[in-house]
Amino acid sequence: MQNKVLNYFKSLGLFKIFVSLFIIGLIYGATSLYLKYMYFSKFMNQTRVTSVKAVPVDIDIAQYSYRALSVIESYESVDITSKVNGIVDKIFYTESSLVTEGQLLYSIISSDKVGSTKIHAPFSGVIGLSKIKASQNVSKGDLLTSLDNFNVMKLPLDLPERLMPYLSKKLSFSVTSDNLPNYEYYGDLKFVDTRIDTQTRTIEAYAVIDNKSNVLKPGLLMKVDIFLEENANAILVPEESLLSINEKHFVYKVDKDTARLTEVQIGIKANSAIEIKSGLSNNDIVIYMGQEKLKDGSKIKILN
Repeated sequence: MQNKVLNYFKSLGLFKIFVSLFIIGLIYGATSLYLKYMYFSKFMNQTRVTSVKAVPVDIDIAQYSYRALSVIESYESVDITSKVNGIVDKIFYTESSLVTEGQLLYSIISSDKVGSTKIHAPFSGVIGLSKIKASQNVSKGDLLTSLDNFNVMKLPLDLPERLMPYLSKKLSFSVTSDNLPNYEYYGDLKFVDTRIDTQTRTIEAYAVIDNKSNVLKPGLLMKVDIFLEENANAILVPEESLLSINEKHFVYKVDKDTARLTEVQIGIKANSAIEIKSGLSNNDIVIYMGQEKLKDGSKIKILN
């Protein structure tokens, strides 16, 4: 057998023998290097410590909201107009003052009939500036002044039809304005139309706000947050901590000095926080920065 092998190598020639030995050496070297690399990688995975940032889960209200913009208006508002042709006899109110329902506002000597016509306030509110003066001629339908009830304000809303499933229940809202940074108003959305506008695909609604402080004025642009869904005592984690893999959701949970990849079920997404419905408990800590370098079981160091 040895003679056959020797004879075979003699028949190859020196060059072919050299090439064969070189290829065998490469294969041996590559195999040895791969085995060393695998051993080294396993060793490094066991000993390498990754710096991360982590926070305890937050226990709070999870809210899914819809934001709308609206221009506020008086709940009760009316233009006071002349009912006859004639001459303004007297004006009985002080401009920009409070008047009561039934209070006399104007008397007009009518040119259409004998005597004078008296105009009274249809409801209590703030009377505006008079558009005419005493002894001035007026025609039927001319604007005399305006009357607004500022105690209660109205915010008209056009809500998209996709919100329809939520509108059958009582919804709370908050209202703010960039022009009034120190004020926030709350209430319940009670007034929703029964039909969808076929042109705009929206549902008409309005919110009512108490304004006894008289801070709000008609025409003010307001931001309205309507809370469509709320869960009390929810577990919330930063949005950055969530990983999505094959349509499943995971977070890295801190287990002493180790990161544990944990599957979770998510709920409401609100601002920069996400509700966790299952997979975490109230005392857990989750990693929200540096998790892209981790795998399940990685050693970690939490940075302050």
